[in-house]
Amino acid sequence: MKKVKTISLILVVLILAMSLTACGGAKKGSSSQSQQSSSEPEYTLQLAGAYPSTGETPRAKASAMIKDLIEKKSNGKIKVELYLDSQLGGDRETLESCQAGNIAMVSLTTAPAVNFVPKLAVFDIPMLFDNLDIAKKVLSGEFKEKLAQEYEKAGFKLLLMVPISYREMTANKAINNINDFKGIKIRTMENKYHMEFWKNLGANPTPLNFSELYVALQQGTVDAQENPYDILLANKFYEVQKYINHTHHIAFVHTVVMNKNLYDSMPDDYKKIIDESMNEVSEFLFNESKAQNEKMLSELKNKGMQVVELSEDVKAKMKEAAEKVAEMVKKDIGSDFVDELYKAIEEAKK
Repeated sequence: MKKVKTISLILVVLILAMSLTACGGAKKGSSSQSQQSSSEPEYTLQLAGAYPSTGETPRAKASAMIKDLIEKKSNGKIKVELYLDSQLGGDRETLESCQAGNIAMVSLTTAPAVNFVPKLAVFDIPMLFDNLDIAKKVLSGEFKEKLAQEYEKAGFKLLLMVPISYREMTANKAINNINDFKGIKIRTMENKYHMEFWKNLGANPTPLNFSELYVALQQGTVDAQENPYDILLANKFYEVQKYINHTHHIAFVHTVVMNKNLYDSMPDDYKKIIDESMNEVSEFLFNESKAQNEKMLSELKNKGMQVVELSEDVKAKMKEAAEKVAEMVKKDIGSDFVDELYKAIEEAKK
């Protein structure tokens, strides 16, 4: 009987030893550059975007860079599949799929995400950022962390947030003083904050399906519109609009988000790889966007568009019109959040 007990004890010890050896095989690296053990888990992450996949645009280049960096840093343990050109749906559809865990990551601007993260409406306040450098500084600091917490409430991990361009007003008249806005029929998105801003300036905001915009400008149904340079070029608005009035009224903020549960479930060294990769891409995207913006503006000039730099007096009055919109946003999302953004902007200017 004693012999049987001894044999049983030996077997238990052997089983425990084998179990510990097996667990110890999944060794995590201390940094993103470390060699990954062959027994570590492998992931395939989908990155979806509704924007064009052409390699010439900053966002497409950034997407390719995300794939390249993550795969290299993980020694192929994390694979990234790109699905741009709305292959997996538009912004809303892909966000819903990401939230549900069916798509790993989505790359898009903040505007379509407001229905998921309501406090992103703060970026609908016009005239926030005097330049993109200030916007970048704000969106790299404490305010970004506050936004990240709002994303997490909706089930997303915020991985990247970069200002890439501005919405600019184009028209067949130059804006030389604040009264030049009066009566202009300007096509806007169906966004109550944007519409209120143009009303406050004396313009007549007219929501219109984007697919109808070129013809509407051509036929005079609307007099003006507002979009970044790349939209002006891609849709040949230079054929039906004479002036680019540099209103710089809304900054385009690009993001990459990930399903939070998926991110949280990954090994710490994998999270570090993703975070480091996104930081590198963030710097690239910001600098590449600024360079491309200058090239696109030059191209629009070559195609006959005239650029109007607004006077300080006009910009000051535009900021006054934006204050009324800020009050609307405060009522909808809370004054504290808006005030924190204004405070972060003032700090960034120093």
